[in-house]
Amino acid sequence: MSDDAPDFAMRRAVEILAEMYERKTRGAAPPPPLDKTVVLFSETLALDVTATTRERVERALGVAFAYPVRGWHTYCFRTASGARAFVSLFYSQATLVAAECYLPTLERAPSLEPRDLRFRFVPGELELGMHLARLSAHYARIPTPPGFSTYGDIFEARFAGGSAYVMGSRGIIERLALYALRPGDKTATP
Repeated sequence: MSDDAPDFAMRRAVEILAEMYERKTRGAAPPPPLDKTVVLFSETLALDVTATTRERVERALGVAFAYPVRGWHTYCFRTASGARAFVSLFYSQATLVAAECYLPTLERAPSLEPRDLRFRFVPGELELGMHLARLSAHYARIPTPPGFSTYGDIFEARFAGGSAYVMGSRGIIERLALYALRPGDKTATP
């Protein structure tokens, strides 16, 4: 073999491998945004990060427990399977900007009394404990951020004013999260 430039087949193979690597590191193009706002819905209250106020939440659910850190307002409820779960809310200027519904993973989670509530994402009717296979095509898999190994699977759907995230492990939904867009942002970040 000579020191000449590689032949056409070898160059093409390198180009294909480079394209595959770029696609994998860049990620797939996100699906088109939903034409509806995703809400974290219970029969008592619809949590909408584009419209819900703290006053409305406290009128429906009462005063919350400060968990996991100061600034978050947390309530406890039971899932369809009977597991204890939390819904944690964050406000900016008395308007809801983040809502997370999750199964507690820490042993030191507060032992709050579960309320008679059940939360799910609407549209989609997604609840904690469901299979990730129930996700619609509007949810795109996103790479797990470095150091964020709690969930093996993270999916995002965008809508006007925010983003919805479904996170899970072993094919089961363990966290639902909504984040409002900040002025100037193109995507909401968890």
